[in-house]
Amino acid sequence: MLSNPDLESALKRTIQLYNLTRSPGVLAKLVLCSSLIVTVSFTGGFCYGCGVSEYIDGFISQFKLLSGKFELKFEKSRPVNARTFETDFSVRENT
Repeated sequence: MLSNPDLESALKRTIQLYNLTRSPGVLAKLVLCSSLIVTVSFTGGFCYGCGVSEYIDGFISQFKLLSGKFELKFEKSRPVNARTFETDFSVRENT
């Protein structure tokens, strides 16, 4: 069973690092955190066609650096408006 406080802490650290290294191009914000799914909102001036996967992969990589206990796997993304998209990640605990 995943520990939500540990997961949430790792996500918050990842978002801080991500925003520090990617701003002003894109900013990440935690939308939902459960033991099975995490939703992150990405806002910025980017190209949906070519930039989305780069931002998602970068988030997963930074999360992996900061949390050896959990793993995120991309599930799906959806546009919210012209400057924002939300991405769902499934969560696995590393054993």
